[in-house]
Order: sequence, then C-alpha cells, then structure tokens
Amino acid sequence: MLNILGRSGGISVRFFAKDVRFGVEARSLLLQGVNILANAVAATLGPKGRNVLIEQLLISPRITKDGITVASNVQLKDRRLDMGAQLLRQATNNTNNDVGDGTSTATILARGMACQGMHVLRQGQVNVQLLREGILEGSRTVCEALGEMSQSVDTIGQVEAVAKVALNGDERLAELIGDTILELGENGVILVRESHGPKDEVKFQEGITLPCGYCSPFIAAKSGKDSRLELGNCLLLLTLAKIDQVEQILPALELARLREQPLLIIANDFSSDLLKILVLNHLQGRVQVCAVKAPGFGDEQRLEMQDLALAMGAHLLEDASWLADLSEEDLGEVVAAVVNAKATHLLQPIKVNEEQVQSRIQHIRELIDEAVTDEELDRLNTRMGRLQGRLATIYVGGTSDLELSERKDRFNDALHAVRVAISDGIVPGGGTAYLRCIPALDRLPPAKVMEHQLGREIVKDALRLPCYTIAHNAGVNPNEVLHRVLDGSGNFGFDAATGEFGDLVVRGIVDPANVLKAAMADAAGIASLLATTEVLITKQPIKPKIPKNQVTRDLARLVGM
Repeated sequence: MLNILGRSGGISVRFFAKDVRFGVEARSLLLQGVNILANAVAATLGPKGRNVLIEQLLISPRITKDGITVASNVQLKDRRLDMGAQLLRQATNNTNNDVGDGTSTATILARGMACQGMHVLRQGQVNVQLLREGILEGSRTVCEALGEMSQSVDTIGQVEAVAKVALNGDERLAELIGDTILELGENGVILVRESHGPKDEVKFQEGITLPCGYCSPFIAAKSGKDSRLELGNCLLLLTLAKIDQVEQILPALELARLREQPLLIIANDFSSDLLKILVLNHLQGRVQVCAVKAPGFGDEQRLEMQDLALAMGAHLLEDASWLADLSEEDLGEVVAAVVNAKATHLLQPIKVNEEQVQSRIQHIRELIDEAVTDEELDRLNTRMGRLQGRLATIYVGGTSDLELSERKDRFNDALHAVRVAISDGIVPGGGTAYLRCIPALDRLPPAKVMEHQLGREIVKDALRLPCYTIAHNAGVNPNEVLHRVLDGSGNFGFDAATGEFGDLVVRGIVDPANVLKAAMADAAGIASLLATTEVLITKQPIKPKIPKNQVTRDLARLVGM
C-alpha cells in the first residue's frame, strides 16, 4: 500500500493504492465469496430447508427462509470476497425483480456454473468468450425445454399446489390464497399486511376505500353512536385545490340542493372557517355535505385523485379557478358513500367510462412490471385495486415479530409464484423439471468449437444441483435421489416433505415455469461473467481511527467498527 501524506494550504491529502489480483488467484478469491453466499442461501431451499437468523441493529433479529432476504444480508469484510458475493447477489436480485420467486434456485445454479467454469479454465488454454457463449446457449436450450414442458393452470387446486410449495407445505395458508383468488379472479388485487394477532385472515373490500375520513367529527354528530355518516345517492366533487371560502363551492352546493342529493367533497385541504359553515349547514338540515381531505401528498396525491375521478365518473378540478366554472358533468355520483373518522367507502359509481378505466388499469400494470421497491409495488397494487373496485387484504399473523416477519416473506413469495404460474403454466417441482431438460441438451447438434461444448456441459451439470440440494436439506442421500429421479421420466420425482417418490404434479409439488426459466437465464449470465473474470481490483482496507473516549468507543463497538 502506498501512503503519501502531503500538505497544501493546511489540507492533508492521503493516497491509497489498490489491490490487483490476476488469473487463478483472482477467480479463487471471487469463488470464496460466491461459496459463502451460496451456502447461506442453499440452506433455505426445499420444504425441509433451514431458517437463517439475521442480526438487525438496535432491534430484534430477523428469522427467514426467503432467499433474496438472506442474500441481501450477506456482507463480507474482505472486499475481494465480497465482490464475488455481490455478483452472485445480482443473479438473485434479477430473478426476484423479474418474477418475485426462485431466488434460491438462481443462486445455486449460478454457483454451480461459476465453479465448473473456473475449473475448466484451470485445465488449459480456453477461449473464455466462446466458453461464455456456450453457457448462454445451453441456458437458452433449457428455457425452451421448460416452455415446452409447462402445463396450464386450470383449477384452484393447482393454484393452491403452487402456493403450498412456496409456503413450505403449509396447506391451510395455501387454501387461504386459493380461496382469495377464486373470489377475486386471476387479475384481482391482493395486499399483504401484518395482523395484530396470531391468526391469519382475509378481508374483501367492495367499491373504493380511501384511508381518510371526515375533516370534522361534528359532521357525523347526528349519525348515531358509531360516528359513521351514510350518504345515499351521493354527488361527488373532486379537486386538488384548498377550499378557503364557501363561495368557491356555491355552484356545487346549488346543484346538490336542486337535485336534493347529499354532496361529498374530497379536496386538498379545507380552511377551519369553511368547515364551521359546512357543519352548521349540515346540522340545520339544509344540504347534507361532508368534507374529506384527499389521500397522499404531492405527485402521489395527484395520481390517486386522477384514479378516483376515472373510477367515479367525475372530472378532477385542478385548482380553485376550475370550481367557479363547475358544471353538472364535473360531478361524480355513487349509490352510497360511508364515511367515518378514519376511512371513506365509495360504493357503486353510477356513471363510469369503462374504456378509460381499463386503459388506466393497463397503464398501472405496466408500471408494476417496472417497479423496483416493495413500497412502490404495494402503492401501485393499491391503486389498481381501487380502480377495479374490489380488492382483498390478507392479514398475516404470528406469535412474535420474528415469526410474523418470516411468514409475511413466505406469503409474498407464494403470491408472486401463483401469479407467474397462472400466466405461464407449471412444471414438476423439486428440481425434477431441470433434470428433464438434460435430454434437450444432449439432442443439440455437435458443437463446432470445443468451448461451446464445454459450456453446454457446465449447464448440464448445474441442472442436477437444485434436486441434489433439496434432498440434502431433507436429510436423505442426495446421490441416490438423483439416480432414481434420472432413471424415471415425466413428472416422476422426489417429494422431500414425505421422503417418497411419485408423480409430483399429482402430489401438488409444482413450480411456475417462468420462475425456473428466469432463474436459469439470470444464473447463466452472472456465472459466465464470474467464470471468465481475469483481473480483480479492489481498494485497500482502511481502518477507521476511533477517538479514545469511552462513549465513542462504545458507539463504535455497537455498529461493528
């Protein structure tokens, strides 16, 4: 390490050289990091996979069997080893972003192909780019074979079978997901929330529910003990303006009075003086009016209000000047509106442009496909559920924060797996589908160059690893399991939950075809890059200087310094 200290204008400048490794040594360091991450993730695979306990700073540790969660928390002190782990983590992230499941399988496949590729490079002179092309060609062949093998999902029983595998054999939770999809349809919106108790339950919501109630409790003063205001055959005014004076909404009030219908106003904000006038008007029995503050903030609020206007057949009035030119066509109309202190429920809109609503739903589906974070995905799903007028919320229970976190991860994985299975079909699970792809590789015409053939062989060897790992985690002889499954055909495979062999589709042990294809494609891409790496450049580690006072030392120890 080069350490030069100079001064210019009283400022210290320090230069650190970088660590550079070549060839076998570079790949060996990467492989150590790959193995550490892959071993941690592989332990979770299958119905008898083990749990992983993850430390979390200042709060309780997290327990999980979710491959992407485990991979995201593996960070190695040695920068060179950590680069290998980071590259492998990229395969899991890609698979998770594409299909939301299959991350453990992608990790195992990528590790297997990377190890085999590095072993080939140690044997002699090999053109690394041609080797990479051979690996990618083999992965494409496997994906095509999986597509030909897939069977469509036609029954709720098959849906529950997919969910059961993702839920590690929990039949009751799989039935809960199956019943929910049966009720909503395959395009229905399902949200997952944490329950306040140990039980799991599902709640269905008709119409549109907004997470905001009336602005003043006096508006519901005459509605009984439950403080709930029910407005039948209600007009709806939507605006992004802040309403300060009653004159701004006089046209809307006049329309409501002439039609003898209650009026619900959802706006960006209301002045306190205006709310006093509306409450007084309501209590005196003139025009029944309820004021509700619009959900969200900023751009998100605008999008949600645009969704609401489309779903309710109303026009969104952007600012206060639009209120003065209000016409009857600008107002929405619903059969019923129920408002309490915390939420607003809008039921059965009377005039809706279905074509515009469906176009908006399709746009949100495209945004969902591009979503990166769980928060963004949850927000978009909520918006789509509102537009469709019906959604379900599954409340996941647990006896502790640890159990609740782990079960919520599994629920989300199961929902992703079910969605992909419905759209792209299913194949036999337990790693059997990959084993049935080996003949497809054998049927390929002889490669024109040696490296292409070596790449195919690397992919072929990796196809055995998922089944091997599942059997190993189940505590049986993995070599014997592999031998028996390879001797069989079709859907014949190993049921790790019971330790028996049989038709896996009949037993309900299936995987979404698209999940296996995504895992293979992502693993091949990352593994081929790992295997063909020649130079590794990392920064030299710098040990932070910690002051000697006791408080600072205690804080540094707390954060691992």
